[in-house]
Amino acid sequence: MATEILQHSAETLETALYDAIQAVPSLERDTRFRKAREGLMKTQEQLAKGYQHIPGYFLANGASTVAEHYMQRDGARARVLLELAVHLFESENDDGRYTPSIENCRGRLDQLGPAPAGRQPEPVLPSGAGDAAATAAASAAVAAVTPPRSPEQTTPAIPAAPTTETAPTTQTTASATDVAAGGGGVAAVSVATGGDTAAAGAVAASRFATQLNATRDWDALLDDWRTGDPDETAVRQLVGELGVRITELLRTHASVSSESLLPIIEEDLRQLPGHLAPVSVPGDDAQALHQRAKDARSTCRSEMLAYAKGGTVVDVDVLRRHWLASALWNYAVEGHWHSSGYQTLADLLGYLQLIQISYRYHAAKRELLLDVTETAVLLALGELRDTELNRVPHVSGWLRHAVGIHLLVGGPDPTAPNELRFNELIQDPKFADRHIYAEYWATRVLNRWTEETQHRSSVALTLLKLSGWKADRLDRLLDLLYSSTGYYGDSGTAEERQEALAFWRKAGMDMLATIRMVRVARNPWETGAATAAGFLSMGDQDASVQVSNRLLQGIAAELAPGPQGTMVQGALFAGRSVPTFLALDSFGPVGVLKIDEVAKVRREKENFDRFAEAYLRPVYRASKCVVGSTTIANSSNGDLYQGIFTSYVFRHRDEPKTLRDWVRTADPEALQPVVEEVFMDALGPWLSQAQRTIGDLRGEYPALRPAAFELTSYAPGKNAESELEHFRLPEVADIFGIDGGLPWRYRRLGYLLENSALGKSPFAADPDYGSVTNPLWLVAHMAEIGEWDAGTDTLFEQLLYDQQYGVTTASYLTCVCHGDLHGENVLASGPDGRRPDLYVIDFETTHQGHICKDFARLESALWSRTFSWNHDQLLQVRSWFVGALRGTAMWESAIPEDVDPDVRRVLLCVAKLRAILKGCEQKNWPFGEAEYQWALLASLLPFARYRDHDSQVNRHLPFLLAADVADVLVERAEGAAAAR
Repeated sequence: MATEILQHSAETLETALYDAIQAVPSLERDTRFRKAREGLMKTQEQLAKGYQHIPGYFLANGASTVAEHYMQRDGARARVLLELAVHLFESENDDGRYTPSIENCRGRLDQLGPAPAGRQPEPVLPSGAGDAAATAAASAAVAAVTPPRSPEQTTPAIPAAPTTETAPTTQTTASATDVAAGGGGVAAVSVATGGDTAAAGAVAASRFATQLNATRDWDALLDDWRTGDPDETAVRQLVGELGVRITELLRTHASVSSESLLPIIEEDLRQLPGHLAPVSVPGDDAQALHQRAKDARSTCRSEMLAYAKGGTVVDVDVLRRHWLASALWNYAVEGHWHSSGYQTLADLLGYLQLIQISYRYHAAKRELLLDVTETAVLLALGELRDTELNRVPHVSGWLRHAVGIHLLVGGPDPTAPNELRFNELIQDPKFADRHIYAEYWATRVLNRWTEETQHRSSVALTLLKLSGWKADRLDRLLDLLYSSTGYYGDSGTAEERQEALAFWRKAGMDMLATIRMVRVARNPWETGAATAAGFLSMGDQDASVQVSNRLLQGIAAELAPGPQGTMVQGALFAGRSVPTFLALDSFGPVGVLKIDEVAKVRREKENFDRFAEAYLRPVYRASKCVVGSTTIANSSNGDLYQGIFTSYVFRHRDEPKTLRDWVRTADPEALQPVVEEVFMDALGPWLSQAQRTIGDLRGEYPALRPAAFELTSYAPGKNAESELEHFRLPEVADIFGIDGGLPWRYRRLGYLLENSALGKSPFAADPDYGSVTNPLWLVAHMAEIGEWDAGTDTLFEQLLYDQQYGVTTASYLTCVCHGDLHGENVLASGPDGRRPDLYVIDFETTHQGHICKDFARLESALWSRTFSWNHDQLLQVRSWFVGALRGTAMWESAIPEDVDPDVRRVLLCVAKLRAILKGCEQKNWPFGEAEYQWALLASLLPFARYRDHDSQVNRHLPFLLAADVADVLVERAEGAAAAR
């Protein structure tokens, strides 16, 4: 920019600063005015030293600041300063960093109203027209706004106190942007209207007098509003009506996301009448109400800006009520001007923006932050037309900010709010220590994600959620994001912006079309609020994961899109803690869809590729395993979840059942052949990989694993301490009827039987049961938690370190283990009920492990999950189980002829799987009974705390059977020690 233009611009700003401080001496102490003066003096110093390149943003910032003062006093002078600021900002805005400042200035120019007509725009100076022309234009502009000055007033210094009050200038003859000719041909026209602003002062001052009030102190506004008879009743009535209006808006457009905000809104509305009392309400004076609304909004925006910049003196609770007060006056104006309802909504959006600002860097407020950003966008797109958005341009910036936060905090690669400002996606490429302007976060990350296909579906779902699942609103949302004039710190061209907009419009429309073809038949993991159209989140309810239908549709649309549509239903897997669904097309079942934690999903995919696809025959497992790109955060704890789809599991004529359901109804003669097929055929390739190892058997089972044990790929992070903590959860305490949950410090069951609902179990009728070993006591001491009880040193030396039977130096067989082999992870389908087709699913915990693991896990599930046992059945179960815990009876126990039919079904399966395991032993290293006993103990205990049992008895049963196993292990160790 030409030096002459900068010189004249500096003189213009200097004069405006001087006159402002002369009129209002307190401005001398205003921080913003001090900064404006410092920037002015720095520029004048650089001009005096003849610097080659002098930045104009110091002058631009100063002009913008001083213009705010003149907005109240002299509209023409404010216009000139604002247009000067716009031009200076634009001259250095190649990288878009000053776009927000430009838009701010233009917004204030809009407040001044359109410039009067009458003059044609100045012609564009041709390139090379020379600095003389620029100087002449600049001089004319300065002369138009500069009153005569004495020689002593030409110094850059601004007097500390005024001697006279300078009358504000009311006429101009040229626009300050006429100064913009410098350097090679810039159009000298008004940036606000595209035309000239000549003679705007007097006209603007008279025509827009009520709009030219500068930001004022809130207490001063209250004093003005109290210039009449107090009418508290009218305020309370208005507040009540406004509350109803807000509630209706939120219920209509954001019923789910606004739920968490309602308590805040209700409390602020409750406080508002007291905040405004005793304010009079000029109910018949629309102009007075309108002026109140404008003054209130202006003050709110100023206060919110100060708060956003770190102003600690701003009380955010009070400021929220200021926004509601502004909305209250605009709501009252609606009674006179019915088309002004959008102004009330604009104030409500300002209120939401303030909540967003107050929570945007608080990790503990993550879900509330996502709720408020979603609510604001849904509300604006649902209520405001484009023309109305144009009338309140600052709202567009708020909405772009909200979308950016939502994409970063709740999108495919979520960032914790406290880490938001450090996210590399929004770092300024020129300044590593700061991020780009928040209004452009959304477009920046969207442009980045166009090249990352793994995020495409997740981003498309997020955009659809923010659009209320409506195609027209998706268009409006994208137009809103890409309508701003540039990037702060970005180098994207207009063509690249349009390409990105078109990319996400297509991705969103494609996803929406696919979602409409997905039907949900039954979703056992759906919350009561999940039926809402805008609900796209996960949460925990009663300690189990909840998934909405809308989210389920989105995940299914990506992973299981059928050409004629897809249906998903979870009836088959309703008892699971992990949401699992059968996917079907028009011909029948096509696969299994599951939603689980990201780490588990990725582990399952790796295990499928490594163990299932590589070893298991295709007839017994899925042909394909795909992980979705959509990443969802659990609103209850912040954990990330993904979908995984195992396809081609079934033939179209199959009617899938779980192995558990099949066992309940199958011909008893078919049970043992099917159990044999499960282990010898379906899992046979894994068993054939058996190899002997020596190691610490405790590491194989979380219930026995010491806390200091090295991490394993199987159940990482789980150990005896975490397992014991599960038994102290409130839900377990309720099931067992003992305060504080099940304790491990008592060696015998007697204490538990006397002080809990466990004592009402049919097992407790046995008088000897009170002396049975507490299994939690045993596993706690085996895992070296706490000190050993007095007199038990010899016992645990035997159990842990005995050369023949100690678990720490055990010699045992390992093979590929499923790790979670229960009746719901083996599917049995097909037309032949006697010999169903078997399919193994869910390989998340598959690993090389103890060969007994899958056998003990399936046996524990058969006892605990197949039937809801009655009193007589329980006695038969325990009688057989205890009799089959020692010696050869463990492998060859007979099944009584007169046993209950349902008990018989389970006994047939258990007897067969134990016989198969025994057959896996090596000639010189036969299976010892203790090896399987430890596996049973560690497998039975977790079933006592699982939440998916049919009855309370089925929670007690595995615990009491584990006690029988623990008692046998202790008895054998004590006998061996005594025999020495």
